[in-house]
Amino acid sequence: MKFKCVQYDWDEVYELCRILAKKIRESNFKPDAIVAVARGGWIPARILADLLFVKELYSVKAEHWGIVATPTGKAKITQPLTVDLSGKSVLVVDDVADTGETVEIVAKHVMERNAKEVRTAVIDFKHTSKFVPDYYAKEMENWAWIVYPWSLYEDARDLISKIANDGMSVEEIKKKLAKEFDFYVDESVIEEVLEFWR
Repeated sequence: MKFKCVQYDWDEVYELCRILAKKIRESNFKPDAIVAVARGGWIPARILADLLFVKELYSVKAEHWGIVATPTGKAKITQPLTVDLSGKSVLVVDDVADTGETVEIVAKHVMERNAKEVRTAVIDFKHTSKFVPDYYAKEMENWAWIVYPWSLYEDARDLISKIANDGMSVEEIKKKLAKEFDFYVDESVIEEVLEFWR
């Protein structure tokens, strides 16, 4: 099962958040509050809260992908908002719109909390998404798995589990990750993943 990965480092993520903030400011949208989609949206939401001078920052947990994927494959909210957003303009932030279901379901949830206006922002908008966010920093026409710096070990574990056999050396795993997925990681990361995962 080959597919390509796109990897970001912390500096690249920060720059993409700056691009997002600029687009939001230029649209004259001034959010009173930001709601992060947990877990991927936590860090971009905090950076945007700083760049846009927004003090109110909340979180909604929605599950869809990976090991915690829902049995139906549909996004669902597992930790809802507990605040009243009556009359507020709210920005919902996630890392990526892949199918778009997670961002969309959280935006609807925020509207149900009486928000005056809700807009959505993601770092990456994939053309596989049926939902188009209001703001995005990058657009991806060809699907790839995105590895953000805050999920490096988790993604490394998942990718290693697809290709590693018992007895493979760390160096062999590193080469196979690069060949199969265009995923490049230090051997120390592979060693740590193997140590804590097994």
